[in-house]
Amino acid sequence: MACRFLCSAFAALALCTPATAQELKSPKAHALAGLQAAVAWPGYASLCALDSRMRNVNLPRERKPRAAGEGRRETGQGGATARRGGGGGGGGGRGAQPLGPMQVFDNLYVLGTSSVMAWLYGTPEGYILIDGLNSDEEAQEYILDGMQQLGLDPAAIRHIVVSHAHGDHYGGADYLAEQLGVPISMTAPDWALAATLGEHPRFGPAPTEGITVEDGQVLVAGETEMTLHMTPGHTPGTLSPVLTLQDGDDTHKAVLWGGTGFNFGPDVQTFLAYARSAAKMRDIAAAEGVDVFISGHARRDGSAELLEKLAARAPDAPHPFVRGVEGQGLFTVLEQCARAQAARFTEDPPE
Repeated sequence: MACRFLCSAFAALALCTPATAQELKSPKAHALAGLQAAVAWPGYASLCALDSRMRNVNLPRERKPRAAGEGRRETGQGGATARRGGGGGGGGGRGAQPLGPMQVFDNLYVLGTSSVMAWLYGTPEGYILIDGLNSDEEAQEYILDGMQQLGLDPAAIRHIVVSHAHGDHYGGADYLAEQLGVPISMTAPDWALAATLGEHPRFGPAPTEGITVEDGQVLVAGETEMTLHMTPGHTPGTLSPVLTLQDGDDTHKAVLWGGTGFNFGPDVQTFLAYARSAAKMRDIAAAEGVDVFISGHARRDGSAELLEKLAARAPDAPHPFVRGVEGQGLFTVLEQCARAQAARFTEDPPE
């Protein structure tokens, strides 16, 4: 199912062509290359584990019909709305702790927890919000209330971008869209995926309407621009945007890798699409001079530790999130680990 869905969506981009001999070596050879690069990125090293179990969270779920008069949401604590069975204010995962709200660059803020983060990009003239956390209640507590704690106006949000159609990123997005009058933006393949996901007991129903964005599209909010790059694999239409960041007089380029985990089942073609997406973003990062690398999960990209260093940063000290071009080795980790898993399931296909 996942492969057919992915390949039909991206056949024109040649992301589902068979692997060549150069693309797939032995699983161990690819894993070793990935792990060597992961010395600088330990949060991603587990992707190369050749004994890991591959679940598939992209499988269709039945949409449960609602009884007459039953509302879509119920009221949560403090007047915020919470999805039935949702993650609530607990941070979106066992042991999750709030990470923010915090200003990371002059025009970038983190809002969320150690489990899942939303990123706010822009200036008071206009913001782009990337992701909506697990639930309506989290969106209210960590995003809307968090912005107000920072003295930022949520009404200045011009775009709500969902990086990919998984509940920990879209769970609170439609609540934010309703509160702010700003539609959700996703790619066509991920809108199609969302339409099959039904209602999740933790994240609630997937969003059903909004704006469709495309590979290479530039979003504008006030003085802020962000380029969207489609990186299929984690989901068929995952987005990995490129951002221009300011740190005083210094300008940096960042990539937000949109979808990390291998939770799409043991499908060789999907792993290959993931690997090719990583290679694509490595080329883009090199061309753009990217030196900042973030994600939606602090346990992957090390954001929790970097935020602690940022809080203690002395004047004129280097910015802890700026890794330099050496950080582009992240895409080697992602590509080689994906190729390791593709080779693994090529040699030993699942029954």
